[in-house]
Amino acid sequence: MFHIGMTQWIVGDEPLEVSCARLKNCGYDGIELAAQPYHLDAGACKRLLDKYGLDCRSLCGIFDESRDLTADKEAGERAVQYIRDSVDFAVKVGAKIMIVVPSPVGRCVKPEGISMDSLMENAVHNVRKAADYAKEKGVTLAIEAINRYETYFINTLAKGMDFVKAVNHPAVGMMADLFHMNIEEDSLVDGLYRIRDKLVHVHIADNTREAAGMGQIDFKEVLRALQTMGYTGSLTMEFMYRLADPYSAVEISTQTGLMDRYAKQAIDYIRMTEESIRTLENEEETR
Repeated sequence: MFHIGMTQWIVGDEPLEVSCARLKNCGYDGIELAAQPYHLDAGACKRLLDKYGLDCRSLCGIFDESRDLTADKEAGERAVQYIRDSVDFAVKVGAKIMIVVPSPVGRCVKPEGISMDSLMENAVHNVRKAADYAKEKGVTLAIEAINRYETYFINTLAKGMDFVKAVNHPAVGMMADLFHMNIEEDSLVDGLYRIRDKLVHVHIADNTREAAGMGQIDFKEVLRALQTMGYTGSLTMEFMYRLADPYSAVEISTQTGLMDRYAKQAIDYIRMTEESIRTLENEEETR
């Protein structure tokens, strides 16, 4: 069975203890904390995790216009320092992975006055600098490809792998997000195999960006591929409500009941799929 967690940022300003209690009740193994080292108290977070028997294996980096790794000089250094500070936070809560998006999420058009080659050069330089620090602390930076409607820079797993190869650092790997992959990849399974040698983390959502099992993704095919390639990392739920602007879900503070149902739906569906795979494998062995 895979280690299953849920990312924190999707619940907005919900108290962490409420989130931890939900995940414990639903049978989750851990939580992916938002990388907010300037707003979260690492010690308080760790005490809550211990109280509810959860772990934190990864942090979800928050990359907006103020944290742009494709920028040079002071702007780029600010993004690098944010990663360093987040890595320090990760060490305190026990996380070994930090998700990194090299360009601001929400910027869908390339900035004017600078070439794509220069943007790539800046991003490679900045991520490599951040990775030097992450390596010292035992943390891996997981590069995430974001679909074309949310960023202009790295949209596909192939482009993500090209970027990782350009950085060429042992503390930099790839992550797979099934929602973004469903938009950008010809095949989810082929995409996963394309990055198998660098795959360190996986985000789970259905094609509608809702909880697993509420859309059309074949999770049995996906999980079997992950098992076959020997993936041992976490499956982290990152679903959202079906809204015109899904990111506005983080501003909804009165939807605890709905979040409870989505969290339960997601883990129950994945566990059911795992059991189905085991049954199928047993049948194949007895033939």
